[in-house]
Amino acid sequence: MSESLTSPHPADDLTEVPAHAPQAPPAAYTPAPAPTTTDYHHVLYREGIRRWRGFVAIAALLVAYLGINLGLSFAAIMADVALGNTTMAAVQAGSTQVTPLVLLSVNLTAVALIPLSILLQRWLFGVRAGFMSSIRGLFRWRVLGKAAVIVVPLWLVYVGISLIVGAPGQPTSYVLNVSLPLLLVVLLTTWAQSAGEEYGFRGLITRSVGSWFANTRTAFIVATVVANLLFMVAHLASDPWLIAYYFVFGVSLSVVTWRTGGLESSVLVHAANNVLLFIPVALFMGGELNMDRSAGVGGPFMLLPMGMMVLVAVLLSWLARRKQLAAVGSDL
Repeated sequence: MSESLTSPHPADDLTEVPAHAPQAPPAAYTPAPAPTTTDYHHVLYREGIRRWRGFVAIAALLVAYLGINLGLSFAAIMADVALGNTTMAAVQAGSTQVTPLVLLSVNLTAVALIPLSILLQRWLFGVRAGFMSSIRGLFRWRVLGKAAVIVVPLWLVYVGISLIVGAPGQPTSYVLNVSLPLLLVVLLTTWAQSAGEEYGFRGLITRSVGSWFANTRTAFIVATVVANLLFMVAHLASDPWLIAYYFVFGVSLSVVTWRTGGLESSVLVHAANNVLLFIPVALFMGGELNMDRSAGVGGPFMLLPMGMMVLVAVLLSWLARRKQLAAVGSDL
């Protein structure tokens, strides 16, 4: 499937002609290369494009994200106060717990990144919705299925090892202590939260930065760094190990997106990671979700999840090349 990409404001990008020159009919906007022949991060680039489009796309996405986050978080906290799950004193002291309602608000905020990314891409770059998912113009379920053969077993083993080894201060033996509300929130919305972050950070933000550079290699490097620095900051970690982890996590998924030509595999990895790590919390820890990211929480044990992300990026890149999942414009 392919379609031409047209500018919503073609006059912005036309070269001015002298006033005395013959007035010819307006020239059509030169379309970008067909998405099926370029790298995912470079789809929005075209000769003569104005850089302000990328800046506006990123700023609008982040402002909307913050606004939705504040609104939903406030509603969740007030609901918890009304239900007796917390108190106003605790809220004012900044010691609110991550209840099922709070987690739901966080997840729904991330889910909102999907329509926001698609609408901003359409409005500012004239690219239709399907091309946000992949360079083929649709969400490729077969690609996701092929990636799942590698990712799901690998993550089950990884989560099992994590539970057995445990981080310092975490239990290594478990007895059922189920929090059904948290389990439902995790199963019903955490996978969509993961998809939202991929569409926002590895999708629109990466592509917006990529639209600034003619060279696809330069576009990938700069876009990957910028998008994943923002992804890292968005997680509000102050521990050096956690900061490094979030950056490695994001860069690995940027590589996966580039090599596979779409977001399907990165969505799968992100969802497998978040869902499979949160399920034990709901089953064995009574819903006591630890979201502490302050200095001292991390440590050398974070090398395990970082190594996992690098490994899965290598494996999925190999799978993409072997199965020819994407038409890649150039190699690094």
